[in-house]
This record gives sequence, structure tokens and C-alpha cells, in this order.
Amino acid sequence: MLSKNFQKTLRQIKSLKIQGASEVREHAVKALLSEIHGFNSSSILHFKADLLSAVKELVNVRPTEPELRTALRIVLHKAHSRTESVHELKKEIIQSLQFFEKDKQAGLRKIAIYGARAISEDSIVLTHCHSNTVIEILKEAHKQGKIKKVYCTETRPLFQGRISVEELSKAGIHTAMIIDSAVSIFLKECSLFLTGADAVLSDGSLVNKVGTASISMLAEKFGVPHYAACGSHKFDPVTFLGFQEIIEERSSAEVWAKKLKNFEIKNPAFDLTPAKYLRALITEKGVMPPTEFAGLMYKELSLDRQEKEFLSLIKLMKK
Repeated sequence: MLSKNFQKTLRQIKSLKIQGASEVREHAVKALLSEIHGFNSSSILHFKADLLSAVKELVNVRPTEPELRTALRIVLHKAHSRTESVHELKKEIIQSLQFFEKDKQAGLRKIAIYGARAISEDSIVLTHCHSNTVIEILKEAHKQGKIKKVYCTETRPLFQGRISVEELSKAGIHTAMIIDSAVSIFLKECSLFLTGADAVLSDGSLVNKVGTASISMLAEKFGVPHYAACGSHKFDPVTFLGFQEIIEERSSAEVWAKKLKNFEIKNPAFDLTPAKYLRALITEKGVMPPTEFAGLMYKELSLDRQEKEFLSLIKLMKK
């Protein structure tokens, strides 16, 4: 039986009280660490069964969360250990997750530095939705005196852009909010379009907040480069094995609670931006074209030799 605190975290992630890929991962990992500490089974088989139950809940809490799945893949990898000691296995898993979190924080600092280098002097930046990674890049570029202004879309229907505005304003950055449909008016004066990433697929294409793809295509028309910033853990290795990244469909009530006859509301949370519209990905491994990044991750993850490990993760995902 999963603890009340663990179930509370699941509800908060599902309801978007906890939102943003990095925040989801961080809270999910904390909840899992707490749950592992609380497992009191002396049997290695029972411990692994409890662990698998918790992992399965987390891997399905939000359909489009490769960064969280990366953390859970680490757990599954450790769970295949041949150790017969529950205490030792707990220790191994906890240390691996703690190292993963520290590595993420160190990576974020690198991304901020690399991202700031990609921004030229006196830049006007457009961003869409909210990304902790994007905020860190803009703060770093602002410290270097490079930011003239940042345009933030409202990012309907849940207005995540307001979070970005509040954080940028607090950092002393001149920020303007625009409604999503006004992008074409302001994009022509922008130096670059900078977003986060919820997932990077095997062909280098980008899954991000709905609206990203249309803005990216429009940016190309205006000659405005689109950079996407994310940690390498946003790369989704299972797409190499035929898994189609799920585009989450959110509640229609987020858009409008009205009930009418012969009427429905479609509310996809994400869309897909083809790699050809992206100038580069900004990651802790450097700034590079998305297809080059995908090839690098294929080699680093040894996907040709670790197929079974990734397939085991796919089996836990709801079809």
C-alpha cells in the first residue's frame, strides 16, 4: 500500500498543482525516496514488488515526462541488482537518485552559461510557457547586460506564462506579457525564440507546450531562430524503439466548463515541433543541432546494447 504522502504527490502532479518537467521530476523523486525509506519488508521479492508498484504509478502520472522516466529508469536498473539484502538495495537506489538530482543541478548551471553565450547583446527574447531552465538562461544573460526585453505569452489555458513574468520581473528583467494570438505582431522585433522542452525525440524533434510548434514555424518566416533549452535527461530514448511519445489531453474544464449539446473541447497539452525548425538545443553537453544531439545520446546511452532495459520501461507505461 502506497503512503498517503506519496498519493498526495501523485494527485498534485495530475492536477498540475506541481507543474513543469523539472518540478514534476524533483517532487516525484522526493516522494519515491520517502517511500523507499518507509518500505519495511525484509524480503527482497516483496521490496522489489513494492518498488515496482511505486515506479509504475509515477511513470504514468503524466504521459509526457521523459525526464521523470529517466530517473525511474535508474531505479529499475538498480532493482535488477543481484543483491539479496533489502538494506543494501535500498542504499544503492537512494544513492543513485541523490546523485541524479545533484547532477541535474550542476547541469542546469552549465545550461545557463551556454545559453547566455548564445544570446547576443541588446537582445529581445520571446518565450512561451514556463521553463526553469529558460529562466536561468535569461537571468544569466541579464547579468551580462545582454537582455533588452523579454516577451512572455500568457500560455493558455492555464497561463503558465504568468509564472515566467513574475520570476523575470523579480530578477529585474524588463518583461512584457502578450496574449498567445498576438505573437505575430511582436515576433518581428525579436532576436530569438527561446523555449524549454518537455521531450526531445529520436529524430531531434521537440515536444513542448502546445503553441510552440506554430510559433516556431512563424519564427522561421520572420528569420527568428528558435533555441530550445533542456537537460539531456529530456531526451526520450524509448522513441528509438518504436514508442510514440504521448501527447497528453487535458481536461476540457481548463478551457471552458460550459456544457452544450453537439459540442466538445479538445485540449492537448503539448505539440510537436519538427527538428528542422530548431536552430539548436542548449543542453549541459553544449549547444548543437537537435539531430546531432539525438545521435550523441544514442551513443552515450548505448541504445544498441541496452534495448531490454528500455523495453522494460515501456511495458510499465499505459497503452
